[in-house]
Amino acid sequence: MYIYSYATTEGIVKKVNQDALMIKIARYNDKDILFSAVCDGIGGLTGGEDASSFVISKISEWFDADYPDILRSGKTILDARKSLDKYLHRINDAINICSEKSGGMGTTLTSLLVDPFLDSVMIAHVGDTRLYRIYEDRIEAVTSDHSIVAEEVRRGIMTEETARFDKRQNQITNCIGAGETGRVYDYMIQRPETDCLYMICSDGFRKMVSDEETHQRLLPSENKNRDILKSNLEYLMKLNMERNEADNITALAVRYVNGENDSV
Repeated sequence: MYIYSYATTEGIVKKVNQDALMIKIARYNDKDILFSAVCDGIGGLTGGEDASSFVISKISEWFDADYPDILRSGKTILDARKSLDKYLHRINDAINICSEKSGGMGTTLTSLLVDPFLDSVMIAHVGDTRLYRIYEDRIEAVTSDHSIVAEEVRRGIMTEETARFDKRQNQITNCIGAGETGRVYDYMIQRPETDCLYMICSDGFRKMVSDEETHQRLLPSENKNRDILKSNLEYLMKLNMERNEADNITALAVRYVNGENDSV
C-alpha cells in the first residue's frame, strides 16, 4: 500500500545531525495507516538535536497510544487534528521546561498522516521543514515556511530566488519550544492521492537543489519500489553536499498505492 524511504546526514560541516525523522505503519480494519515526520533542531540553540528527537519520540507515542482510541471510538479526522494539537502543545511545554535548564531547545516539525480508513491525509506543520506533493507534471510545496524571508516573499518584498540567498533564511518565526508558549500550528486535511509522491524535507535538502531537479528524480512513475526511491533521495542528498550545503540534510518520501503493499 505504501512505497517509502528516506535519506539523512549531518552534512559536510556539522558534527551532529539535529534532524530527526519517523515513518510508522499500523493496521486497522484491514487498512494500513502511515504516520511520518521530519523535525529540524533549531540551529544556534543548544539541545536542538535533543528537541527534534524528543518530538519524534512523543508524536510516535501519540500514534501508538492515542490514535487507535480515536479510530475505535468512531471519531473523525477533525478529532484527530484536535488530539494531535493538544499533544503538540504539551510537548512544547515540556521542551520549554528543559530549555530553562539547558539554555534553549527548539525544533521545527512537518508530519504526514495517511489514513485510508478515514479516507484522509492530515498534515501538521511548524517552522521551515516542508511537505511537497510531486506529480508527473509538477512539484508543489504544500506547507508555508514560518520564517522571516518567507513572510517577505508572501508580502511581495522579495522574490523566491532572492530569498534562496538571503542571510536571514534560517531565522524562523514559529517552532516547538524555544521558550515560547501559545504556539499556533498549521494543519491541512486532504483526501489521499495515488498519483503523487509526498516528500517531507528539512531546509538543508532543498536550498542547493532546484525544484526541477527534485521533480526529475522523484517522479511517481519512476520510483516503483523502495530501493529506487532510496537511491534517488540519496542522489539528491549527495548533490546538496557537492554544492557545499552546510546544514544537516534530511528527506523522506511516501507514495500511497491503492492496492497491494509495494513497499519492499
